[in-house]
Amino acid sequence: MERVAIIDMGSNSIRFIVMQVADNKSYHLEYQQKEAIRLGRGMSETGKLNPEGVERALACLHVYKHMMEVMQVTKCIAVATAAARNASDGEAFIERIKQETGIEIEVISGEREAYLGYLGVVNTIDERNYVQFDLGGASIEVSLVRDRKIVESVSVPIGAVTVTDAFNLGDKVTPAAIERCCAFVRRKYEEMIPWAEGLNLPVIGVGGTVRNLAKMDQAQTNYQLSRIHNYIIPRRRFEETYTSIIKSNLSSRKRMKGLSSERADLIVAGAIIINTLMEFTGGQNIIVSGCGLRDGVFFEYYGETYGYGDGYKGPIIPDVLQESVHNYLLSADRRMEHLERVRTLALSLFDQLKRSHGGTRRDRSLLEVAAWLHDSGKVVNYYDHARHSAFIIAHAPLYGMRQLEQLRAAFIAGFHHGISNKIMRAYRYGMMLTPEDWKKVRRLSLLLALAEASDVTYEGVVRRIDVADDEEAVVLSLRGKKGEDHSAAEFEMKSYCKQFKKEYGKPLIIMWQKG
Repeated sequence: MERVAIIDMGSNSIRFIVMQVADNKSYHLEYQQKEAIRLGRGMSETGKLNPEGVERALACLHVYKHMMEVMQVTKCIAVATAAARNASDGEAFIERIKQETGIEIEVISGEREAYLGYLGVVNTIDERNYVQFDLGGASIEVSLVRDRKIVESVSVPIGAVTVTDAFNLGDKVTPAAIERCCAFVRRKYEEMIPWAEGLNLPVIGVGGTVRNLAKMDQAQTNYQLSRIHNYIIPRRRFEETYTSIIKSNLSSRKRMKGLSSERADLIVAGAIIINTLMEFTGGQNIIVSGCGLRDGVFFEYYGETYGYGDGYKGPIIPDVLQESVHNYLLSADRRMEHLERVRTLALSLFDQLKRSHGGTRRDRSLLEVAAWLHDSGKVVNYYDHARHSAFIIAHAPLYGMRQLEQLRAAFIAGFHHGISNKIMRAYRYGMMLTPEDWKKVRRLSLLLALAEASDVTYEGVVRRIDVADDEEAVVLSLRGKKGEDHSAAEFEMKSYCKQFKKEYGKPLIIMWQKG
């Protein structure tokens, strides 16, 4: 086992995380801390780091050093970005950190910063073609990704802190100041990222500003999930939020729902930079990433040190969803043979009953996630573990799914012991799915229930299920080895016949064929 500490010192904030890598190569976040340090405050006038920010950063780093000793961290990877990179006294500051704390920090280039941010996104969001931005205090990294590969990447020297200072946007702003700032930002884009104009691709945003915009959107729409990663802000709602931000003063911004008070003075500049980028690229929606540079640092280290399934080594995960579920399974003691049998039979039922349930290829993937994790709730309590599994799946760090897709996978698992109105009412997020979504969830959860019932004894007595599906009925022919006692599996599976007829509109007949 090893613990890897990652420090990301930016222009506005400093972040510290500790990732644990177990002996079986599974990994999880063990600790994290973030502080606003404002290193870049006033740098546009002085060219130097903010003195108070320097002292705040050092105080944080002393704490992080102690935490690494207490947690027995075996490796520390520390990076600094735009403020330390651009300040005339940046190099001296990095040397002072080494002398006072013993922590060696690498000042990375804008291109390297963009690449690490890209690794954080490409390994946690399942999009193939997109424009990505990572907005910090002193720069914005903009990248073009085609077929999951980065093809263009530029660090533009405009950030939420420096633009706030340059145009005096911290408190009340005038229309003239907004107009000058928008024109300045657009000129920077025209000069430095001409390849991004009019791409009309999805836009994925990283950084504290876009995360705050997501929280504001969630508060305004009464969104029930308190998750940011892979949250989508529609362009229309973003423009409404943008308009309200630029028309407000600091005092009123501090009262806006979802907006952190420590970012209220920077949000105007940040919103202008993002809105201008959306207009410039023709992006329609913003996909918000909670993962960025620090996650990219970890994925680069982990991928090159340990690799991902089938011996693949490299910083980019081949299949985000599959790797994420696999890693989660390895992080706890699971009956893997049972889970593999349930998964295989559930997907077999899905494929053979496609005409009746009408599910898509994506629905098949969600069923697979539910099958792998349907028993995860047993770590809470065996009783009602299906409901606990649903909660865990809905909130676990599973990547490669949209938020509502993750909910659907959670609900599929939640009903794998049968569907009841009592359980339905217990789901806090049930109203987030449409009636059509629920219809699919109920039908797919029955396939999972039948697959699990077939292995109720964990002996693997059902080796294969052949399906005959016509207008009159669905017949399941169960196949296993001669001489095995299949009575428990058959009894358990038949308990779902009534529910099957209700959801699929035709009777379910279960037969046994040996050999």
